[in-house]
Amino acid sequence: MEIQFDKIDIFRKNLSSFKETSKDTESGCVEYMTQSDIEVINFDGVKNEYVKDLHLTYTPCSNDALYITAGEIYFVEFKNGIMKKDKIFNVYNKIYDSLLIFNDIIGANISFCRKNVNFVLVYNECKNLCPKDDISKSIPQGQDSSKARIGKYFTAKANKSYTRFDLGRFEKLYFKKVFTFTESEFEKFFLSAQF
Repeated sequence: MEIQFDKIDIFRKNLSSFKETSKDTESGCVEYMTQSDIEVINFDGVKNEYVKDLHLTYTPCSNDALYITAGEIYFVEFKNGIMKKDKIFNVYNKIYDSLLIFNDIIGANISFCRKNVNFVLVYNECKNLCPKDDISKSIPQGQDSSKARIGKYFTAKANKSYTRFDLGRFEKLYFKKVFTFTESEFEKFFLSAQF
């Protein structure tokens, strides 16, 4: 199934950058989780346009960005706050609603997403720190939870990536691959790999 995303009107009308889609104003001031000017589709804008004429009493959730490059499709969600249960549950809802909207727009199904679409969560490293404890000298201290640091250590040894916040449950069911990155990991492992 060959999809010409650049020909889909609702996507063309909502072009933006990673920087703009990462903007957070919750704290009362503007913060960006990346400075990248790579062009993406602002999926919040797509969702708003999609539901505009539906007269809903409930507004669905949506991921921040849809990034399409070299035959790969990525939904990207930026979370600047502390990843507690309510924020994690919100990410799950964004995944479900975004997939339904995306599939309706392109005329595809979950099987298409399972084979072609990836999911990336970028979370704020500083707001999700853990107490220093010496698990391994090869894992930077003062970041992530102890469980996450152990998971990252062993999955790195196996040449795999560690997925936080139980988002791995969506891999192979809805997405081809699922990634969770801190802001610096997003810059180092995702954005730098795109060039």
